[in-house]
Amino acid sequence: MMVILKKDCENILSTEVGIEESILDSLRDQICLIDATGSILFVNNEWLQFALRSGETLASYGIGMNYLEQCENEPLLHQGLRAILTGQKDSFNFEQSCHSPTIKRWFLMQATPLQTEGFIEGVVIRYVDITKQKLLELQLKELAEQDPLTSLYNRRYFMEQLAKASDCARHDGRFLALLCIDTDNFKAINDTYGHPAGDHVLKELANQLKEGTRLVDTVARIGGDEFAILLPDITQVEVKLIADRLLLSIQQLTIHYQDCLLEFTVSIGGGIFTDKMPLTSMMELVDKSLYIAKDKGKNKVVIS
Repeated sequence: MMVILKKDCENILSTEVGIEESILDSLRDQICLIDATGSILFVNNEWLQFALRSGETLASYGIGMNYLEQCENEPLLHQGLRAILTGQKDSFNFEQSCHSPTIKRWFLMQATPLQTEGFIEGVVIRYVDITKQKLLELQLKELAEQDPLTSLYNRRYFMEQLAKASDCARHDGRFLALLCIDTDNFKAINDTYGHPAGDHVLKELANQLKEGTRLVDTVARIGGDEFAILLPDITQVEVKLIADRLLLSIQQLTIHYQDCLLEFTVSIGGGIFTDKMPLTSMMELVDKSLYIAKDKGKNKVVIS
């Protein structure tokens, strides 16, 4: 049942508006009205029920509370509502997450001014549940960016991040490093044990690369058995240390697949770059380093 503070609303809600309580309460969207000071004047039933389901109290989001004060921790939301009240905007949309420990939910807040005889008296706020749409967007984004076998980033995403990181390094004057990792004699694994065994090796290798790098690094599978790591804001000593550690951990990695024990090595080529080096030159230098590592007998690290 709509809770209405009639005394506060009688100068705002006119008979021309023609909004019946039963209509508002039948909507699945959350709706409330705030006055020019930000105080909540009325809410529909869905607003109240969602607040209770989310563990909130009516003391926080019920009638009489100041909604603008509740939004101060979201500066963009607060500014958008203020812009409507001052006439700077005639509408405002704001996407907001409202996750619980067990459920992920997203809402689109739509705010429009409530006007009486040309004067802005308040704001009508509507929250629309966009969870299904958001989950689909995230799923599509994951498919576009992620390698399906290893769950690492794919080549397209990696190249986008490399271009961005290169621009940032050029702007900030910081060093940027790139490593390319190629599995030694991978074809022999596929030929001897089958492609499922080869896929298993790639998954384990991907896990090892993730575990052996920093949180700020970007690890990707850029080819069949070829991987790449983008390492921003790093020194040459640190790059060599990470690459050597990866090489050693992979040497010591033993993979059990069915009744077989799979062992393998990798070759690593890398480089560290300044703000003056073009992106194409970076890639060529790293490819050359990887070729040298292979030519030296594989299972080697070469950093240019």
